[in-house]
Amino acid sequence: MNRSINNFWGAPVWILFACACASGSSAQQTVKPATVTPAVVQPVQVKKAEPPQEKPMARQSAVERLKEWDKKLHFLKTDFTQTTSYDGVVISRSRGVLYYDQGKNTLRLDTQDGDGTVVQSAVTDKKKIFILDDKGKEVSHLSWQEWQQGQPNQALFDFGNYAALLERHHVKMPRTDLLVLTPKEGELYTLHLTLRTEDYFPRSIKFVSGDMTTQADLTNIQQNKPLPPATFGGFFK
Repeated sequence: MNRSINNFWGAPVWILFACACASGSSAQQTVKPATVTPAVVQPVQVKKAEPPQEKPMARQSAVERLKEWDKKLHFLKTDFTQTTSYDGVVISRSRGVLYYDQGKNTLRLDTQDGDGTVVQSAVTDKKKIFILDDKGKEVSHLSWQEWQQGQPNQALFDFGNYAALLERHHVKMPRTDLLVLTPKEGELYTLHLTLRTEDYFPRSIKFVSGDMTTQADLTNIQQNKPLPPATFGGFFK
């Protein structure tokens, strides 16, 4: 009798204990946070600035205007400053005055020191060139071709022949006051002519070959004002 009573009461106790354990186990379960997928940030696409489109009609107009003054250029006097650099480092700088007489095909180049005193001159008819000292006395002479071969920026001495110069080169116009010339044949280089907007006469002539750059800046430009008879020293009649 006692054993059956114990068995009767024992079963409910175990059932209640099992329920309590099950309830406690459920209460202690860890609630995992929801997984959040990070937003993918797309990189901002920055458009590259496109180079200005060249206008063939504008380029042709600039070329024609340049040829126009070249054809009508009878006399020229201009100050110049010329700088030569290698790989961005200046290796020489000179200044002076250039004179040109188209009728006689004569050119004079006076090189000056810092205070404007002439230290050397070169006078040529583009056949023979005479080198003069600061007193105007001849110290040497050589052929025009020999002398010109040592001058990287030959366009500085080619006034009156710019029409032919353009014919020998491909011409681009990256902006309205700049013509960039590359030779149609022969050695590779670029010639940059920065033009005055009023008449398309060069105010800067830059020659670039590899790491070497020679630039001549022209100021006090006087066109078609007759030059004094003594300008070319009587070397050429």
